[in-house]
Formats: sequence, C-alpha cells, structure tokens
Amino acid sequence: MALIARGLGYVYGQGTGFGIDALRGVDFDLSSGEMLVIAGATGSGKSTLLRLLAGLLRPSAGSVTVDGVAPHARSARGRVAIVFQNPESQFFAETVLADVAFGPGNLGAEDPDVVAADALAAVGLDPGAFGGRSPLTLSGGEARRAAIAGALAMRAPYLLLDEPTAGLDSRGRRDVIAAITAERARAGVAVVTHDPDEFLSDADHVLALSDGAPVFDGSVAALFDAFREYESAGLRLPEVVRAQLLARERGAHIPEIGFEPREAARVLMAARGERR
Repeated sequence: MALIARGLGYVYGQGTGFGIDALRGVDFDLSSGEMLVIAGATGSGKSTLLRLLAGLLRPSAGSVTVDGVAPHARSARGRVAIVFQNPESQFFAETVLADVAFGPGNLGAEDPDVVAADALAAVGLDPGAFGGRSPLTLSGGEARRAAIAGALAMRAPYLLLDEPTAGLDSRGRRDVIAAITAERARAGVAVVTHDPDEFLSDADHVLALSDGAPVFDGSVAALFDAFREYESAGLRLPEVVRAQLLARERGAHIPEIGFEPREAARVLMAARGERR
C-alpha cells in the first residue's frame, strides 16, 4: 500500500486560452516509514503537486492513488493530512486546542482533546499555555507549529507538509523536525521545500522540480552521484555536503558523504591522506 503518482500533470485554466502548464510527468511511490523530499524554486510546481496528492485538485494528466483509491474518494477520507504553506488558512475554531482536536474528533478518536494536546506538545507548544488561546493571537511561527500539530493529530497514513520550517526560530525548527521524524516512523511523509538541507539526511527519496517537470528523481545516494542535475533546478546542496562532492569529483576517494561538519572534516582529511 502506498501513495502513488503516475505521469502526474496539472494545467491551470485547462481548456481556456490562458492555460498554464504547472506540472507534468511526475512519478513516485511513497510508502509508510518513508520520507520524500520535494525540492524546487518558487513556481516549480511543488505546492500544486501536494494539492494533487491530497485530492484538492484533480489531475489534468496521469493519476494519483492512495492505497489503491483516488485521494478525493470517500474511502480515502482521513488517509492524507496536509499542512499548507500559509498556516492561517487552516484555522477556523475559537481555540487552538479545538482546532487541533477537530480532525481526530471528526475521524472518531475516543478522546480528541488528549490527542490534540499530545500533538501540540510534540511541536513544542505547551497545551496548557496555548490550548485555550485563539489561533488569531499566535505569532507566525506558533501558527505554523499549531497547523502542523493539527495534521499530526489526525494520525493519517500519509502526511504532506508545505515548507514546514519556514519562519521558525532555531528551537521551533528543532521541535518541528523532531516531530516530523517521529511521525515518519509510522507514516509516509512528503516534505515540500525550497531549502531541503534540514531533511536530506533523513530522506529516502528526493524529487527536484524545475518549471513543473522533474530534473532529478531518486535516492539521496543517487543524488550525490548526479548533484549537477539537482543544481540545474536552481537548488544548492548544503555546503558541508557540496565540499565533499566537489572533492570526489576531483578524484578524492569518499565512499560515504557526511552531513555533520565534524564528520565531513574527518572524511575530507582521510581522503587527503590517501592521496599523499
């Protein structure tokens, strides 16, 4: 069972004289326990892809299935949770706790308030301090974390996140990344970002888009072997990774790429020693 895209494409304004080809030729499988990173510059089709996967848009070409059915089908209800780039667009309840509890309550959770409180704590928002507040009083970073908590509370088999760490301070980023990593242990997670540095070390699959079309599609290891294709989408790998790849490109023996600065320094020093 998986979230599957085959030949997926979308045209805004299809059938009119002003159609915009926003996405084309996207293929991937996302299974439970996997993380897919969808990278690309602004306007590359990332957010359109998430809306197609969630069933909020119907494909102009190709197909999306969620465990064998279309994402907009009644039987797919509750199987996909999505967090939009603008979190304020998701709030509608009078309090943060009620907003986060709505999803699990609507899906029949036995105690949705407890589920909501746990989800708020997971993203670093104290339920006692934030649960009774109006969502309209939250800062931008707090609103983003509350929106992510609402998606986590649904316990959906697939979680889709659009720029989940944008606008967060360092503590907020750590809390959100930890929550997403924990969720990935039981669900398939797709993260859309124009700055994928924070997620590459945990990713199973990377899809890079440019002008609506894939320019790279594969594992992180394959990405390192073809990083120039990735960079053709206007993206840039973390400098600590890029330094090792450039050294490898110049003939250094670097069998594994390190993500941490100290690990990368050790790898580069070892490769330098081998060349002497």
